Amino acid sequence: MSHGHVRGQDHLCLLIVSRQAGRWRRLWRPGEQPSDEATIISGTKLAKQVLKEVQRDVESWISFGNKRPHLSVILVGDNPASHIYVRNKIKAAAAVGISSEVILRPKDVSQEELLDMTVKLNKDSTVSGILVQLPLPDHIDERTVCNAIAPEKDVDGFHVMNIGRLCLDQPSIIPATAAAVWEIIKRTGIQTFGKNVVVAGRSKNVGMPISMLLHTDGEHERPGGDATVTITHRYTPKEQLKIHTQLADIVIVAAGIPKLITTDMVKEGAAVIDVGINHIHDPLTGKTKLVGDVDFEAMGALSEESAITVSSLSTDLWNNWTKNNAEVDYTEQPKLLKLMQTCLEEHHSYCINGLCAFHSELRKPICKCLAGYNGERCEHLTLNSYAHNSYERYIAVGIGVGILTSGILAVIYCYVRKRCRKLKSPYKVCMGETAL
Repeated sequence: MSHGHVRGQDHLCLLIVSRQAGRWRRLWRPGEQPSDEATIISGTKLAKQVLKEVQRDVESWISFGNKRPHLSVILVGDNPASHIYVRNKIKAAAAVGISSEVILRPKDVSQEELLDMTVKLNKDSTVSGILVQLPLPDHIDERTVCNAIAPEKDVDGFHVMNIGRLCLDQPSIIPATAAAVWEIIKRTGIQTFGKNVVVAGRSKNVGMPISMLLHTDGEHERPGGDATVTITHRYTPKEQLKIHTQLADIVIVAAGIPKLITTDMVKEGAAVIDVGINHIHDPLTGKTKLVGDVDFEAMGALSEESAITVSSLSTDLWNNWTKNNAEVDYTEQPKLLKLMQTCLEEHHSYCINGLCAFHSELRKPICKCLAGYNGERCEHLTLNSYAHNSYERYIAVGIGVGILTSGILAVIYCYVRKRCRKLKSPYKVCMGETAL
């Protein structure tokens, strides 16, 4: 019986309402009696609550003599929106006591340079989290760059290993927007067990992870919402979309289409969470304004916004950092070309046939490299499920043996030649006589 509104990638707010007699009416706020007026549940308060919890945990962690978590952000180009998002993330990190840095690169930076940069940060033991601000320029493949980040430092949760673990109901770093939606649902008491949910939008960073969180088993290693989830997208006919949303108990909109969902498309008592972010021209002011995917004009203007997605980024970074540094230094460079070892207890879910496939414990490559990639880069870019033998060691050993053998032969040659020069010939040459 609630209606939530989550706006944008960095701006979220929540509204508890119901639709009656063709218009939206407020039903209740958790802990309050019903009323007839629409009310905004402040996303700002939720974000502040999350930040305070993380700040307390960070301070406790450091008080035990542990090093302060550090976030490295790679920002490419001069996109104003990207710079705003990064600035908000840096502020959120600072607010909870996490140190950070922003690495700026021009928009014409090469993909190779970005990949080299991520590999360097992967190996840096002082860096606990890495974030590459999206979108990237067209000449750079975002998926390749995201996969180059070590899974245990991937605070965005975009690495294929983190996405794969999410889909398998295993603990992983969850993309921030999806984590924010999940946090709002839990903290506001919206029930998901056995409910019908429509997720409008199938993006790999928002729609898909939200769907996975909501439909998976609540009893699994990473508990889900136990909901029946229907995913719609841009090719879903509007009339079919309306049929699905009118049956839904919860509607989550992440399509990037202004006014995609209207009041007649949602049944009474349904919860609606808007994750859309759109920049449109306001004819009244002549300026650009930010709107979501749901038409809320009938309910009046929404006045409060907050960076709960950014709070989720800080939470992901902190949770990942404490997990990764409790017993093992996961920032150690993988020791390739050695025998693969069995899993540590906390990494049992990474085991494949009894052998560990966790990034920082690999002792043998688990992928067949693409042309031009090897070592750690190969590991991040392909992650094929079969192992292959590397001949680099044998080549190196062969070259070393060859050089050593050549050196020994050279020494022997010089020694013998020197000895030969010192020896006098036992034969005398007679001048004027004809040789036989």
